[in-house]
Amino acid sequence: MVRTLFSRRYIAMTLLVLLAMAVMVRLGIWQLDRREQRLAHNADIVAKLNEAPLSLNDAAAGLVTIPVERDEVRNTRGIATGHFDYEHQLLLVQQIYQDSLGSRLLTPLILDGSDKAILVDRGWIPAEDSTPDRWVQYDTDTGEVSIAGFVQPSQRIGRPAEVDTSQPARVDWYQADLPAIAAQMPYEILPVYLLQSPDPAGNMAPPFREDPEIDLSEGPHLGYAIQWFSFAIVAGVIYLRIVSQRVKKAGAVASEDDESNPVHGIQHV
Repeated sequence: MVRTLFSRRYIAMTLLVLLAMAVMVRLGIWQLDRREQRLAHNADIVAKLNEAPLSLNDAAAGLVTIPVERDEVRNTRGIATGHFDYEHQLLLVQQIYQDSLGSRLLTPLILDGSDKAILVDRGWIPAEDSTPDRWVQYDTDTGEVSIAGFVQPSQRIGRPAEVDTSQPARVDWYQADLPAIAAQMPYEILPVYLLQSPDPAGNMAPPFREDPEIDLSEGPHLGYAIQWFSFAIVAGVIYLRIVSQRVKKAGAVASEDDESNPVHGIQHV
């Protein structure tokens, strides 16, 4: 069979099939590499979640450094202590919570021991409460508070927002574009914001809070790798079967030709 596969008749097709099989195997190996990268990434996330929360008060004082890269910032637990400044509160509009449309309260927290602030995403409120005269009912923390949650990078999709500092401060925002928001603030804000975690008792009333979804699965890469390896094996088996059937058919035709030959079977005296 090996001699047949590399004969003049089949060698071109054999090489083409071998090339296709090699590509499939390489894709399978690539998916296994992706799986290893995903597992290493998951291990980094778990290690980050087990670290002590980042003190944003220390970050404001220059005692610790806030990660610069967006991927480093994500999934970093943080804690901040200070007083909420409801006068400069903002809304992230068109936000979805459990299939309902509403907004998220984005409130500056003046950090203790500093003249800087960090914006805190205090949670989701219904659309009917998305006006200043309605959201005031949620401004209940008037003293010193300690807020725990997850540090989030600045959001910017598309062009940066334009802020006219000669006009009244903009209240409604579609994303937490921190550089643009900072332009209308009377004090410096940190280049990240804090997504406040839910109370241990759960979401009993607005503003509803939720931690970011963290996917620690290995993804579909192992399944994809098995598929590509299977495709390579199936392609090889099918090709061998086709060649084998053609060889048998050619042999059967040759045998019939010999039997139909009138010279066949003549005995020489």
